[in-house]
Amino acid sequence: MSARVINPMICHGQIEGALAQGIGQALMENVAFDAESGQMLSASFMDYAMPRAADLPLHYEMDFIDVPAKTNPLGVKGVGEAGCVGAPPAVMNAILDALVGFSKISHLDMPATPRRVWEAIQKAKA
Repeated sequence: MSARVINPMICHGQIEGALAQGIGQALMENVAFDAESGQMLSASFMDYAMPRAADLPLHYEMDFIDVPAKTNPLGVKGVGEAGCVGAPPAVMNAILDALVGFSKISHLDMPATPRRVWEAIQKAKA
């Protein structure tokens, strides 16, 4: 992030929450609908996988560059979406990098659930 940091603890918390959202989107969150009726099948948190603390890294390494923003007199910016925008493509690219030995795998749809990754590997082996 580049802007004036007023409260580093709050900024770290907002970024870690946004990273959790982005990692969850890439690995587990899936809105499912019945093909015939259009009925939503993942309408509650009983059916919709959402990341929990155990699903996420224990530590995130981040740093701030204190450069005041030029768009307001305080020189501040929001940080809430900084993690959720970059996390899904970073996670998906990491998975594809890990599967580089399977030359037929060049794309995976999100969420990259274990089943989807396994199916892609099985298809690439065939």
